[in-house]
Amino acid sequence: MTNENISYRDKGRAVFLAAMMVLSVVAMSAAFVGGAAAAENNRYEDGIAVESGDTIYQGEDDLTFNGFADTLTGVESGGAEGQTLDTNLQIPEDQDTGVYKGSNGNTVTVAQPRVADITVYNLDSEGNVISDDVDGSSISTEDAEYMNISVNYNFEQAESVEVEITDESGSDITAQVLESEDALIETSGNNISVDLSNEDTGEYTITAEGTENLDFGSAVETTTVTLTNDEDLGIELANDSAVRGDDVQYTVTGGTDGQTHVVTIESSDFRDGITADDAESIFRNVDDTEEVGNNSDVAYAIVEMDGTTALGSIETQYLDDSSIDVEVYENGIPVENVSSEDSEDDATLDVEEGDVTIDSPEGTYIVGEEVDITGSAAGTDNVAVYARDNGDWEVVTENIDVESDDTFEEEDVVLSSLNTGGSDILSLPGTYRLGIIAQSDATSETLTTTEFNQGTSATQSITVTEGDLSADFETINGEISQDVDGDIDVNGTAAGQDNVVLAFVDERGNTMAQEISVDDDGTFEEEDLTLGDLSQGSVSAHIISNGRDDTYGDGDLPNDAELVSWINNDLEGLTGEQVRESIATETVDESASDDRMVTENFRYTDASSTIESIYPAGADASGVNPVPADGTIVVEGQTNLQPDDNTITVEVLNDAGNSQTITSTDEWGTDGQWSVEVSTENLEVGTYTLESDDGETTDRADLEIVEEVGDDETDSGNETDSGNETDSGNETDSGSSDDTGSSDDTGSSDDTGSSDDTGSSDDTGSSDDTGSSDDTGSSDDTGSSDDTGSSDDGTPGFGVGVALVALLGAALFALRRDN
Repeated sequence: MTNENISYRDKGRAVFLAAMMVLSVVAMSAAFVGGAAAAENNRYEDGIAVESGDTIYQGEDDLTFNGFADTLTGVESGGAEGQTLDTNLQIPEDQDTGVYKGSNGNTVTVAQPRVADITVYNLDSEGNVISDDVDGSSISTEDAEYMNISVNYNFEQAESVEVEITDESGSDITAQVLESEDALIETSGNNISVDLSNEDTGEYTITAEGTENLDFGSAVETTTVTLTNDEDLGIELANDSAVRGDDVQYTVTGGTDGQTHVVTIESSDFRDGITADDAESIFRNVDDTEEVGNNSDVAYAIVEMDGTTALGSIETQYLDDSSIDVEVYENGIPVENVSSEDSEDDATLDVEEGDVTIDSPEGTYIVGEEVDITGSAAGTDNVAVYARDNGDWEVVTENIDVESDDTFEEEDVVLSSLNTGGSDILSLPGTYRLGIIAQSDATSETLTTTEFNQGTSATQSITVTEGDLSADFETINGEISQDVDGDIDVNGTAAGQDNVVLAFVDERGNTMAQEISVDDDGTFEEEDLTLGDLSQGSVSAHIISNGRDDTYGDGDLPNDAELVSWINNDLEGLTGEQVRESIATETVDESASDDRMVTENFRYTDASSTIESIYPAGADASGVNPVPADGTIVVEGQTNLQPDDNTITVEVLNDAGNSQTITSTDEWGTDGQWSVEVSTENLEVGTYTLESDDGETTDRADLEIVEEVGDDETDSGNETDSGNETDSGNETDSGSSDDTGSSDDTGSSDDTGSSDDTGSSDDTGSSDDTGSSDDTGSSDDTGSSDDTGSSDDGTPGFGVGVALVALLGAALFALRRDN
């Protein structure tokens, strides 16, 4: 029995121990399984492995692939193509997305885990949605009791999303504000409930991300919610001060998204004299402004909060230059009640008077002149121009735009012809005051001095004068050639005029008149004005302007076109002098006329070009002179042709009329003096003909080329030496006079060196008294005088007459020896 009892006891113990061991193993297994489940993702909570066709996500770990090879290859055209995927490792966070296939044909898609968005809903106590755009915005603490946070994401089959809420210090307050057991969202689009009504005002950050491996990159998303209350409502100005006319931005802060608030400025801060429309423009209808207006007490704007702020803008040009209070009221207070309610906050804006300057016009203004009005004007959108004599300020012109850089410019304004009171002042010569004023201060066309000075304004002195008239008719030495040129150029000044009238009158009374426009700078210029059918002779040219009153004479000829027509068509049958008197009578000589006229005279004649001087280059000479060989000579002349359009050609001809050298010029001044240089390097000693040709007329002069020219051989007077010598005493000594070798005494006159009897005496051509003596052909009375090119030492240059005398003397000497 004992043995059996012991045996059963031992067996029982053994069974008990075995049972305990089994229970321990089961418990350990259960603990292990529980731990593994906590560490794995949702795929394994439901015992699901990755099957062919499933989607996995970058960054996933601990995956079980069912029926896949160890290595997969990307097959989709795109990022995955050609890439490999190891099924035994964690999916890399940067694994290329796309379709991967194993050797057995099974496929899997790798995708990027992504939290698409977080939406925060404001609910009422019944759970109805009041607003679905609280995220990224604001909500008052009193409205924040019932709130849902919804998350949309794409990886719910892999793992859940967890929501975390932190305050401005970074503390995690999720557990404190949650209405549910946890902050997990296991299905995309689901939500959790929170209560923020007991939290402090400020910004709260909401973060949604995967609970395990998917907590990086696009699998994490954040948004904010700002808690506010009415005690935080305020107003701020972008600038504490402004020049009157500037726009100033304001910001309402600490509000609740979607709520509206009234912003006001009291009427006591308005500028004096502004209209109801001006007052309504004090607040600009911009940014978050819903409505602007004014009543008898305030100008106002109603702004709607966008999140925790609302933006608006103030137009200061209608405010007084003082300290201005801008006030904001809590939500729900209507405009009509603001005068009886206290504002939640206010800000002070110091408004200063703007600055205006005038750059132009300045100094002197010519009646009728076009000018640019320029300057600067801070704090205003437009300016007006006024003028003052001895009384009130009168408007000249208005509404000149001011640019964003505070400058203004109005171009081509004729101050004296604008049909305004100020324009009338500036239409008469005198000294006046010119002023620029902000358009908002220009409350009337006439302002008293006090009214003008109280506005944003600037003034300066301006002197008004009548414009001068000048004209210059371009003639050539007072002539215009009819047969070649037939036209004329004119230029001049006519300040204050848009046009002038040009008129030509010849001696037979023929006329030609036309209008000429005047440029903005007061100058005019016309080229190639045809003289047409005017007769040759003296022609008068006239430029006429109608002066300050913008009409000719007594008004019978009111404008330029009427005057032109009258001159061209109504003066037939009159002489030139009568036509000129008629024009003057109807314009400048009319009683009380302020017309002006400039007159010039010229001759209208045939073309003419002449040779006046020939002399060696570098010599101080005039007239026609002998010139040396192998040098350069100057040929000068006179013409009445216009340069550039015409050319004067100078040609050297030999005895046979053949051209030896030729040169030309098309440049000369209005005095008609032309000049060319001619080379004599290839010309032999002798006498040539020099010919000028302008294409219409020619002129000739004798050119005598000698071996050498002495200082006393170049005539600096008015003598013309062309081989037929002309002395200033009108005496002509050609070498064939009675005092030469060809005298009545057979060439042996007393003055030649040949005796009366034979001509073979010591006084012959070989003696000191021959052709080389002072009494022979080289004397003042012979053809070989100092004016012929022969020097005292017998150098070449004696004339033909002297040669004949020498030959005759030699013949007589030979006859005498024969006898």
